Amino acid sequence: MKKTHSTRPIWSRAKIVLVSAGAAIAVLAGSLLAQWLIYDDWLHQTGPLRIVGTCIATVVTFVFALRWQLAIRERQLEMVRRMEMILRMNDRIRNALQAIECLTYVAQPEATESVRQSVDVIDSVLREVLADSGQPHEATRAKPVDPAGQNTQSKSA
Repeated sequence: MKKTHSTRPIWSRAKIVLVSAGAAIAVLAGSLLAQWLIYDDWLHQTGPLRIVGTCIATVVTFVFALRWQLAIRERQLEMVRRMEMILRMNDRIRNALQAIECLTYVAQPEATESVRQSVDVIDSVLREVLADSGQPHEATRAKPVDPAGQNTQSKSA
């Protein structure tokens, strides 16, 4: 079972089948209980239970619950795939920006400030995208060291 940051983890296929079977069994039991109460207890008519309709209702309930839960699971898995792709893109973009920033400092020290401002703008946009997608910021990563050998503000946190 793959867990996400949401309050409800993604269910496995086995759990979905069990929940669907549980819903179907509940429908079967409820239907048989209703038939017993109505025909035997209230109408005092003994005889066979009407099992065909009950079985059809049970199968329909199982299929409906199974398809519904599998569709929810697929949507959740697709959302997890999209979030992982955004996180990978975010990491690759930030790494490339750090390399550009360092190369600019070495090649043209006078242009470093304008490049740093551009990097900060791109970094803020990436943070907004992550905030909108509900992903936490990567605060645990180490701060990069600038070419002068002093720690700067982290571009990846």
